[in-house]
Amino acid sequence: MRTPRLFHGVLALALILLLLLSACSGSDEPESRASSGQTTAEPTTEGAEPTPAPRATTAPTPKGTAAPTATAAPTTEGAEPTPAPRATAAPAPAATTAPTMTQTSTEPDREALVALYNTTGGPNWDSNNNWLSDAPINNWYGVTTDDNGRVTELYLPVNRLSGKIPPQLGNLANLDWLGLDRNQLNGEIPPQFGNLANLRSLDLRDNQLSGAIPPQLGNLANLSGLRLSWNRLRGCVPSSLSGRLNMNHSDLGGLPFCP
Repeated sequence: MRTPRLFHGVLALALILLLLLSACSGSDEPESRASSGQTTAEPTTEGAEPTPAPRATTAPTPKGTAAPTATAAPTTEGAEPTPAPRATAAPAPAATTAPTMTQTSTEPDREALVALYNTTGGPNWDSNNNWLSDAPINNWYGVTTDDNGRVTELYLPVNRLSGKIPPQLGNLANLDWLGLDRNQLNGEIPPQFGNLANLRSLDLRDNQLSGAIPPQLGNLANLSGLRLSWNRLRGCVPSSLSGRLNMNHSDLGGLPFCP
């Protein structure tokens, strides 16, 4: 009878031990879970969706204005950026002036006219408008000039010129027509008239000129009209003019051509 009681006692003790062991192992499991949760992410509520991370947003641009964008030219790493070329203004053209007649080019003509005025009684002429004034010489009475201001015609007939013809008239290099007829000029014809290479007509008639006709007139290759009548000239007309003169526009006052 002792053996069954002893068996039941041992069995009951074994059950008690099993219950104690199971109780100890159950109490350790939550602690191990808690300790392992310290190194893992925070637990989420079961069934709840995870909260998304907030998105980066940019400040709104005011309406009507464009957001400024700064762009920089790419540069090679380690190299200094190339400076932008400076704007350079085109050089201003040198100031130019329209070509004007220089005093030097017309001075001989002016001097010749002044000499004529002074030696032939200019203040007593019937017409002497603008003579010796600062006006351009083409505004002087009886004077015509070309585009360069050189005298081409000097026409003063019947104007009470008196005295000798000045030799300076031989400097009128562009003179084409010279008309001093029907005045009171005296003395000789200046030999400097042989320098008037462009002269086509020479009218000295009806004056008081004397002496011989200068042979230098034979140098005037363009001379076609020569009027010398009603003077006191003597001698002959240079023979070099015999084939050039237009006798319809010439009056030699009865003087023959030189042999």
